[in-house]
Formats: sequence, C-alpha cells, structure tokens
Amino acid sequence: MKTFHICTITNDPQQYEEMKSSFISVGFDLEKCRYSLFDNSEANKFDPYQTFNTIKSTTVEPYIIFCHQDVRMDRGDGIEHLLKLIDELNASDDRWAIAGNAGINNHYQAVVRITDPNNTSNWGGDFPQSVHSLDENFLLIKTAAKISSSTDLSGFHFYATDLCLNAIIKKHTCYVINFHLTHLSGGSREQAFWQAQSKFQDRWCHEFGFCYVQTITCVTMCLSKYKRLRTVGSQQKVMDWCLARFPFRPLFISS
Repeated sequence: MKTFHICTITNDPQQYEEMKSSFISVGFDLEKCRYSLFDNSEANKFDPYQTFNTIKSTTVEPYIIFCHQDVRMDRGDGIEHLLKLIDELNASDDRWAIAGNAGINNHYQAVVRITDPNNTSNWGGDFPQSVHSLDENFLLIKTAAKISSSTDLSGFHFYATDLCLNAIIKKHTCYVINFHLTHLSGGSREQAFWQAQSKFQDRWCHEFGFCYVQTITCVTMCLSKYKRLRTVGSQQKVMDWCLARFPFRPLFISS
C-alpha cells in the first residue's frame, strides 16, 4: 500500500508540475504516494472545504497531504524525514490528527518552520508544538482520525483552522512539526478573506462557551455562543488582556 495521498487544488498546471517534481525528487515517488490534482485552471470548480471531504472519503492511504501548488521541497527535508516525524508523533501522542509547518500554539505564539517571501522568522523553541490553528500551505492529516471540513463553509480561506477545530472537538490534537519547505507566496488578505473570516466566525461561535482562536494570518476571533461575551471579548483591550493571560483550552467548547 502507498503511504501518502498527496492532493492539490491548482489554477496553474505548470506550478503544480514543479511542485510534484520537487516532491518526487525527495522521495515522494509514485511507488509510495498517490497524487490527485483538482484542476481549477479554467474555473473554480473545486472548493477546499468540499474537496477535502471528498478526498477523505476516498483515501485508503494512512496519510493525506493537502498542500498548495506553490510549495517546493527544496530545503533538505524529504519523505524519510517526514516518516521519522510521524513515527515520533505516533509514539508521543496517538490522538494527533493534523500537522503542518505554520500555526498558532495554545499560548497564542506563532510557530513556523518555513521559508517564504515574507522572511518569516522560524520558531526558536522545540518541535513538535501543539497548536489550535494551522496554515493551509502544507497539511498532513492522519486518515484514521476521520476529520472532516465543515459542510456549511466554503471558499479558499480558514479551511485549515476549520479542520483543526473539527479535530479538537473530537478530542484530537494538532501540531507544527519540524518539516522545512519553501512556500512561494506570502499570502494575501483581499476582500474575500475578510468575508470568509466573518462567515467562519459566525459558524464557529456557536460551538464555544468562550475562547479565542488565532490564525497565522494575524486574525484573532472571539468565539462564544453568548452575544454579550462576543461583544465584550472582541474589544481590542479585552482581547489583548485575555490573550496574555489565558491559553486556548478546548474545554471551553460547549456541549
């Protein structure tokens, strides 16, 4: 059996082929991996939320890699290193479900292992780091965890954080691991980004009594099923005070 199902939504076939070639060059060959391309080069037929649920339902490989077309395996880490990291995660925490290379830990610190156009500073502490949100550029998902995307969300933003919260609700864990690659894009926050954030917050606030969720794109959301708490908690001074004192705790999820 193959080990990885490597899945990418692309609007640029040449970028995808360069990505795939970089994977194969460091051991992610066709003997060990199945590649699935979701072609949006003519129109946005494939949405990450729904596409991931399709991927999950058809994957027999132990691990899914859901990644962007503009990541490159050119930093010295390859399949053997990733398998070693997976073995270490399995040994230390059998409840892990998702791993990536950039996210926010439970003390609201950015944890990053990446090279990108932003000259992002890499994490100076230990790996792996437990996180509550991840960046979308590279996601490693354990198939057996049976994590799904929310069916009532859509678009090209926040789907990694959505996956993380769905994992946490099922009492799984998420991590940033020491797997270094290049991401050719620094990301963007256009109008669609803020529209997606509003929909994401509306969807998830009803799952929580009260907590904050932060994304690697520097968006912090107060999530609470109580409107008054959301209003007060979204004030910048209150938010800053809480983030400095209280870690993210999954037990704030309401039943």
